[in-house]
Amino acid sequence: MKTIKTKLFFIFTIFMVALVACGIFLNSIFLESYYIYKNKNTLALINKKISSEYINDKENSYENIDMVESIDNVNTVITDNDMNIEYNSGRQKRTDNNDKHLSKEIKQYILDNESKLSKKEIYYIEDKNKAQTNKLVFISKMSNGGYVILRKPIKNIHDSVVIANEFYMFSALIVILIGGIFILIFSKRVTKPIVEMSNVAENICNLEFDRRVEINSKDEIGKLGESINKISEKLCVSINELKNDVERRKQLVRDMSHELKTPLGIIKGYAEGLKYGVVDDKEKVDKYCSVLVEECDRMDKLVRELLEHSAMESGNVEMNITCFEIREFISKVVQRFDSIFTEKKITFDLLCINDCLVKADRNMIEKAVNNFITNAINHIGGRKLIQLIVEEKENKVEISVFNTGNHIPDKDIGRVWDVYYKVDKSRTREYGGHGIGLSIVKLIAELHNGATKVKNVDEGVIFSIEVPKNFT
Repeated sequence: MKTIKTKLFFIFTIFMVALVACGIFLNSIFLESYYIYKNKNTLALINKKISSEYINDKENSYENIDMVESIDNVNTVITDNDMNIEYNSGRQKRTDNNDKHLSKEIKQYILDNESKLSKKEIYYIEDKNKAQTNKLVFISKMSNGGYVILRKPIKNIHDSVVIANEFYMFSALIVILIGGIFILIFSKRVTKPIVEMSNVAENICNLEFDRRVEINSKDEIGKLGESINKISEKLCVSINELKNDVERRKQLVRDMSHELKTPLGIIKGYAEGLKYGVVDDKEKVDKYCSVLVEECDRMDKLVRELLEHSAMESGNVEMNITCFEIREFISKVVQRFDSIFTEKKITFDLLCINDCLVKADRNMIEKAVNNFITNAINHIGGRKLIQLIVEEKENKVEISVFNTGNHIPDKDIGRVWDVYYKVDKSRTREYGGHGIGLSIVKLIAELHNGATKVKNVDEGVIFSIEVPKNFT
């Protein structure tokens, strides 16, 4: 397979050879015509000057005519209206009576083109086989009826064309040689970044993103290299995210299986106990039935939370945006936990701003606060204090819940928002937690274009959700 460098080299080499061949062809076809054309224009200017001077001052014009003969090698013949020669610069004197007639060839040419001469000048190539040189003959008619005949020798154009083409070919070989070396260097320089980009693209196809294109220019190739680098970076990030998401989903399946395995095992054991008559008194039967109902409720709650999480994660949830006063809202949410605080001897403090209106989904914010408080109750420790703090920050409202207790290990603090992730797996069954509540809070924040935070502080942990005051 030919490389792009080889293709460029052959293309430019063929192009240069074609230009040389075109130059030789043009020389061979048009050089002679162009040579005659240029001489014709020169003779037209000389004719104009001679005609004017001869009519106005005949005697003094001879000197200028002879000068044209010696400098431009142009022979000038002037005749009267009967075509009798009055002056011939070739003899450097006025003609005598024995040599005052034009040659038959010129005379006949004038007679044949007399009508044309009355309007413009005429010219032709005088070709004599015995002559060493041909001549360009230029004839014009003066205002007094006489004729001006200019003749200039033309070198053998054919020989000149051959010599010109030989020199042109010699020069072309040198140009092609130098051009070939230049094209080789140029093609290597141009194709180097393209080859590099091809290798990087090949690596991307193989899902290897460690290589980058070195960008040394700001032209189209440089921009293409920059785009490939961006593609590589974005694909690397996307694939890593996809891998993490796949691994997270695998872990989710494992966690779900584990969560369902325990209640299913309990239900199966108690159901078999009832089926095979392990218990025979009413009190034990009622206890078995209560356990079955409790485990079914646990599974039902798990499934509902999972469905709710899935709907929020996919965005298939309809938000009901309303405007409400935050302190009044928080107070009503907290009232539901008064009996639990009393039962578990928990001290609860509410620090909330007044007269602050929030535009958001009331039910979702309520669920987030409920989950925060429930999480705080489940992990309470130390002096058993829970604080709920609501603050206004610019155009946002931050709701934070602090509880005394053990700190979250540094290795786990970034994963507490993951679905089914539990810091203390041994205690979760005691309070019926499934590890979904905090993940739902994070999804609620994202649906409101907000954010969540968690931080270890003195004596405990503080969880926060931040949402815009006016969500649209």
